[in-house]
Amino acid sequence: MRPTIRILDEAQYDRVLDEALRILEEVGVKISGEQMHARLADAGIKRNERGRWLLPADRVRGAIETVPASFMLYDRNGDEYAEFGVGISHFAPGSSGLNILDHRTGAHREATTPDFIEYVKVGHQLKHVRTLATAFSSQEIEPIISDAWRLYLLLRYTTKAFVTGVFSEHAVPRLVQLMELYRRDAADLAARPMALCTITAAGQFSYNEDTTQNLIDYVEAGIPVEIVQITLMALNAPVTLLGALAFHTAEVLAGVTMAQTIKPGAPTLFGGSAAAFHMQNTTSPMTAIEALRLTNASSLMGKYLGMPTQAYTGFSEAKVLDAQAGSETAMGALLAVESGLDSVSGVGMLDYLLTFSIPKLVIDDEIVGQVLHFGGDIG
Repeated sequence: MRPTIRILDEAQYDRVLDEALRILEEVGVKISGEQMHARLADAGIKRNERGRWLLPADRVRGAIETVPASFMLYDRNGDEYAEFGVGISHFAPGSSGLNILDHRTGAHREATTPDFIEYVKVGHQLKHVRTLATAFSSQEIEPIISDAWRLYLLLRYTTKAFVTGVFSEHAVPRLVQLMELYRRDAADLAARPMALCTITAAGQFSYNEDTTQNLIDYVEAGIPVEIVQITLMALNAPVTLLGALAFHTAEVLAGVTMAQTIKPGAPTLFGGSAAAFHMQNTTSPMTAIEALRLTNASSLMGKYLGMPTQAYTGFSEAKVLDAQAGSETAMGALLAVESGLDSVSGVGMLDYLLTFSIPKLVIDDEIVGQVLHFGGDIG
């Protein structure tokens, strides 16, 4: 037995799912990308007069059923490393940082390659944060290759499995080539993947061309994907929990349906990044209590559907390492474990996921160890 939380009852989850399926079937999804259009058309999925793709409820339910309940990630050496979907939470840094909180000067500044190398070397030694991420970009590297550069440094300085993503439409193949250097061939990489890769919906029930092409390339390479919807309560989604969860579920299930259309049985995580839009300050706090409730409700929805889950939580919106940073990180991390999140992205991050801190990553490793102990089996 493990400690758990419960946010909604079964009838409420059924209600949310029914509403999400109605949105997908009647309102439809704006999906860009000729290759994805061809895949959907070949599967018999049609567009309405406004060009939105209408996903029948039975098609979406069928896609959910083909998602593996669990899967394994392997380390760089090809050994079994982290299993997802079996009740164990795996923590990793976020992947959106632009700045570094310099622990030598205390200054916020743009991150550089030496910062990234130092981060990976420290992260490699951590006991509880077992998966790393391409956590931030180096300002001196051209944007067109920065995603590949981050991955190259990660592969060079750690053997840990990791979370990553790309910034452009045709960037996935070169990331796959880098990972194939540590496997016998493409088939071996598909059989022993070392990464989770992020697919981010564009919002308002839409997926852009970059995202759909990335999804095709990841799934065809056999790399597990996490479908992440950025749900801003009171901005791009209703302010109520049930309404926001219905919007969130519809958006994620659209991505799940596309992934399973490309290759039935592709490892896919029900993901998300929730925030509560603050109208007075025009900010989007992801550690607000409303956002945390949506984050964990979406995790429980994924579990209700029988899927592995992912979310951005376990970080802080503080700008320095202070009481706020510790409180927000610990609360998010504990709730993540209690709701059964499989992949938790955010440790080491500050300031709305824009700033990375190496000392915070070390502190967070201790927090992660404590919450994992709290959420472990009770003998």
